[in-house]
Amino acid sequence: MVNFEKFNRHWENGFFYPYEKKRDYFEVLLGYLNKKQIIALTGLRRTGKTVLFKQVINYLIKEGIGRKNILYFSFDEQKPSFDELIKEYGQITSLELGKEEVFIFLDEVQKLANWQDQIKTYYDNYEKVKFFVSGSATLFIHKKAHESLSGRIFLLDLPILSFKEFLDFKGKKELANNPKMFPDQIQKEFSAYLKRNFIDIINEDDESAKEYLQGIINKIAFEDIPQLFPIENPEKLKALITAIYSNPGMLINYENLGKDLGLSSKTTEKYLFYLIQAKIVKKIYNYSKNFLTSEKKSKKVYITAPCMCFLNDEAELSKAIENLVCITGNFDFFWRTPQKDEIDFISKKHSLLIPVEVKYSNKINPQDLNAINKFSRKNKTATPIIITKETEQENKTIKMIPVIKWLLEK
Repeated sequence: MVNFEKFNRHWENGFFYPYEKKRDYFEVLLGYLNKKQIIALTGLRRTGKTVLFKQVINYLIKEGIGRKNILYFSFDEQKPSFDELIKEYGQITSLELGKEEVFIFLDEVQKLANWQDQIKTYYDNYEKVKFFVSGSATLFIHKKAHESLSGRIFLLDLPILSFKEFLDFKGKKELANNPKMFPDQIQKEFSAYLKRNFIDIINEDDESAKEYLQGIINKIAFEDIPQLFPIENPEKLKALITAIYSNPGMLINYENLGKDLGLSSKTTEKYLFYLIQAKIVKKIYNYSKNFLTSEKKSKKVYITAPCMCFLNDEAELSKAIENLVCITGNFDFFWRTPQKDEIDFISKKHSLLIPVEVKYSNKINPQDLNAINKFSRKNKTATPIIITKETEQENKTIKMIPVIKWLLEK
C-alpha cells in the first residue's frame, strides 16, 4: 500500500503548507503552469525544491483546483511502480485520469527505475495531467529525459540562495532596496551570507552551519552518488569535495590530484564527473572561440555552495568571494595563457564577451588590468568588469563595482 496520507496533507480541508516566504524561482514555476510539458526541477540538495513544489500546491488550491486533484509523492522511501501509484491514487480519490484536471508532483524521481518511460505513457495519453518532477541527481534526470522525453519536458535548475533572497528570508528586505542607507548593516549581513547559502541555516551560528553543510556533503558522498554510480570508496569522493572547497578555482590536473587522494587519474576524473552531476561542483573552461578547443584546454572547478569554502578553517576570503562570483554569475569560462596571463571569468552573451575579474580589495593597481587589456585587444568585448571590495568607478574602458552591489543587481 502506498502511504498517500504522509505526503498529501493538502487533502485535508483548510490545510496549507506553512511556507510563506518564497524564493524568486516560485514565479518561474508559475510561468510553466499552463504548459503541457513536464517540469523537471533539479539542483543541489537542500536548495528548496520540495518546498517550492508545496508552495505551488498551495497556489493551485487557492486558484480553485480541487485538493484531491493534486498528488504529491516522494520516492525517497517507498518505490512503487508508477502504474501502482496512479491506480491506488484513483481508487482512494475516485478520480478518473483524463476526465478532470490533475497535477502530479514527484520528488526524488531518479530513484524510480525507468521513471521516464512510465511517465511518458501517461503524458501522451492523458491531456489533462500535468507533471512536476524533481531530483538531486542531475545527470540521471537529464539523460533519461533526453532519451525518452524529448520535446515533452522543461529542465530547470534551482541555484543556491541569492544574497537578495537571504536578506528577504531574514526579514531585512529593506537593506537590499536601500543599501546606501544601511552600509554597516548590509556589510554585516553579507559576512553572514558568505557562510550561509541555505535557508535552513540563515539564523544558525557558525558551528551549527558547518555541521549542516557537512551533513549535505556526507549525504551526497555516501548515499546519493553511490546509489546511482559505481563508487569503490565514498571516503575518497568526500576527500575530493574537501579538496575543491579548500582550494576553489583550482586548475584540474587529474594525475596530481589523484596522487594526493590515493586514486588513479582515471578514477579521479570519474569521481569529479559524478560530483558535477550531483550539482555540488561546477567546472569551467579556458575560453576559446572554438568550444572543442576549450574542452581540450585547462579547466577549473568551484564548489556550488560557496559557504562550504568556510568548512576549511584557513579559508582565504578573496578565494571564497571569487567562488561566490562564479556561482552567482553562472560563468562557464575563464582565460589563461601559457604566459600566465589570466582573467577570472569570461561572460559570453551571444557574440559579446565580457571579461570579469574579482579583486576583493580597495586598491586596484594598473597591472591588475594587463590581462584584461590583452584579451580585449584580441577579442570583441563589452566594457570589462572588476568586482571590488568597495571601490566603484565607471568609464569607457572599465567598470569597477563593489561585490555587494553586484550581487544585489544580479
